[in-house]
Amino acid sequence: MSRPLELGEVKAKEFRAQVARWKEVAGTPAPEVEFFHNWPKHEHLNKAQLRWFLYWRRLWERGVVKKTSLSYMMIHIYELLSLEYIKQPEKAVERLIHFYTEFHNIQPKLDVTLVRWIGDLYLKLNDLDNALYWYTKGPLGDLYEKLSWYRFGDLDIPMPVLLKVAGMAKTGFYRERMPGIEEEIEAMMHVAFRAFYRREGMHPLDKFARYTDDPVIYLFSNTPIHEKYVLDGYRRYDYAGSFVHWVKNGLRCAENLIRRTEGKPLLKYDESVTIYFAELEADYPAKPKVREKAPQLPEPVLSRELPEQPIELDLSRVRALAQETDWLVEMMYEGSKEELLFVKNESVTSSAMGESNEAEQAETTADDSSAAVSESLLLAPLFAVPEAGQFEDFFASLSFAEQDFLRHLSRSGEQPRRTLSDWLKGRRMFLDAVVMSINEQAIDAGLDPIVSDDGEAIALEAEYDDAMRRSCNDE
Repeated sequence: MSRPLELGEVKAKEFRAQVARWKEVAGTPAPEVEFFHNWPKHEHLNKAQLRWFLYWRRLWERGVVKKTSLSYMMIHIYELLSLEYIKQPEKAVERLIHFYTEFHNIQPKLDVTLVRWIGDLYLKLNDLDNALYWYTKGPLGDLYEKLSWYRFGDLDIPMPVLLKVAGMAKTGFYRERMPGIEEEIEAMMHVAFRAFYRREGMHPLDKFARYTDDPVIYLFSNTPIHEKYVLDGYRRYDYAGSFVHWVKNGLRCAENLIRRTEGKPLLKYDESVTIYFAELEADYPAKPKVREKAPQLPEPVLSRELPEQPIELDLSRVRALAQETDWLVEMMYEGSKEELLFVKNESVTSSAMGESNEAEQAETTADDSSAAVSESLLLAPLFAVPEAGQFEDFFASLSFAEQDFLRHLSRSGEQPRRTLSDWLKGRRMFLDAVVMSINEQAIDAGLDPIVSDDGEAIALEAEYDDAMRRSCNDE
């Protein structure tokens, strides 16, 4: 007695019947008709839409790449995946790859859907190498599903995926050195992953991320022909904050190794990851600090080199200048009823004259209060530079608009992105640009990112929220 078919198998059988019905029908010239459906099949097409689909497919079969809606494309992709349109699997997968090559620039969504289905078809053919290539190709898609395939194939995780896992903003130091720094840090992270495996006896994903050992793989998901495939040894990983923490701090540690060779300030990070980068330490020596040499003072003149004859001072010119000064002051005093611009300094005059004792030298003392003010004005700029790593100094270094944004966020608490975006539009600012600018300045100052963004809401990080509230209260 045969096993009754499941609902999915019934639908797949019905779809294959439709493929067999229309695959030999040659399309004739017809105008394009708009068509959209989430899970399109032949039965969803009206007569005009079916005429266009058959004509468009005929053009494609003859090598003409003509743009059309994604829904039309999906029907033909499903036809090829069903192995009813082309019954030889090897030729069917070649046709799908050719289709992807011709159309993925026209329809970027094929990078997420068709790429995955090509991998499914290769897996069905027991061609694991090609399956892993297509599963890990293209945009990220389902991030942890992609990580699962990297782990299953024992493949190195590339830099774009690591950055996506960490959710980190690139520092100014990082951006200035792109793209070379990305390749360098990627190689360093691969070294750290292998060092972790040697020390811990397992991959960081196995150590930190949650996973299941369910070997069932669902092929051709979101198509009319769902199938199950059992793959022994496959693990399906899920999101885990501990794994994100390890990757994020590993990336910061790697960047710090490069930073220290140039004598740049280091990023804050969890130093527990340092042991996995130990073999790289010798390749990134710290740049020695260059101390400025003190200016060399001239050697003192020996007493024997002094002239034998004493120097005689002629104070006659000094007396003449003092007399002219007294005359000028008296003239200005007699010619004006208003307050004098300056007054005579009797101590200077009497010292300058010095007729009673030529051994005494003239000394002029400046006003103490004026000197104190001048000194404070000169020293003030020396202490105006903010100290790196201090939140208060970092906050003061932001623009007034960014400070105002942080005050608003601190007082109002977590806010939806749309609400904050509308608030900033009134100030002619963009939310993403403001958040990125604040976080990048914080990282360059040696702090962690100040503002968190989960894609739906914006909030201050907890460790800075209290400091920000104190700042608001002080005002």
